[in-house]
Amino acid sequence: MPTESTPQDRRFALSADELAYWNENGYLVRLDVFTAEENDAFRQVAEDIVDGKRPFPPEHIDRNALVRDGKTEQQGIYAMHKIHFPSCYDSAFLARVRDPRLTDPLVDILGPDILGINTLFIWKAPKIGLGFPWHQDKFYFRSRFKTETTVGTWTAIDPADTGNGCLYVIPGSHKWDIFQHDDLEGSQQQEFKLARGVRDEDGIAIEAPPGAVIWFHSHLLHKSTDNHSLRFRRSFVSHYLSAQAEWSNGRRGQPVMWVRGETFPGKVNEVKRAVLPIPESTGH
Repeated sequence: MPTESTPQDRRFALSADELAYWNENGYLVRLDVFTAEENDAFRQVAEDIVDGKRPFPPEHIDRNALVRDGKTEQQGIYAMHKIHFPSCYDSAFLARVRDPRLTDPLVDILGPDILGINTLFIWKAPKIGLGFPWHQDKFYFRSRFKTETTVGTWTAIDPADTGNGCLYVIPGSHKWDIFQHDDLEGSQQQEFKLARGVRDEDGIAIEAPPGAVIWFHSHLLHKSTDNHSLRFRRSFVSHYLSAQAEWSNGRRGQPVMWVRGETFPGKVNEVKRAVLPIPESTGH
């Protein structure tokens, strides 16, 4: 397990104005974090996983619920919902999770010692891509970790707008308590519960061009909507945790990855999964 000290020169650290904005609103957006070429290459890695060109556990590749339930017929990437834990099994995804453009700002929020706890590549296919209801990530993560907050990052692979199901947030809601979350009906909606009593009119849309990144606090109320367009709305989501956090009720389960800094005895530590090598035939 790597334990090298984090370099002090952080090129992508938060400015004083950005940190003030984060403290007030619970989220932050930066444009042009990743280039178009990087986005295209990253998207191709995900598609190669779906096409079987890169080794990957099939149980972590999920089709769209409407396809899975036989309510629509789509094939290939048009039938996809997400890849779960890609950074645990693919070296290209692991490199992205550890990219300083994502992690330098985290040091200003979480401190220098950081773990990765959840990653997703999401397709949200044209016409059938489903959104998720208002929720707070802390509602889910608190059963695993004792910590003030985790931080999520959301990278736009395609343009994300109100037509194809962008994110919505309620600015300042990171200062609120955790809401009661209620069950929903529907095959895919069972992945999330609905935060009770949240008003849509309090939310604002975060339209993001390709390569933009949104950082968000685990108490922040956020949602996304269905994709009603003829365009994909692909994104990459990665969640991070301070290595000073502790396990909650001894529940470990899902993988935890070293990202930067140090880890500590008695605190949250790695739950290892094998990162698979890049196959030579893919050219990546």
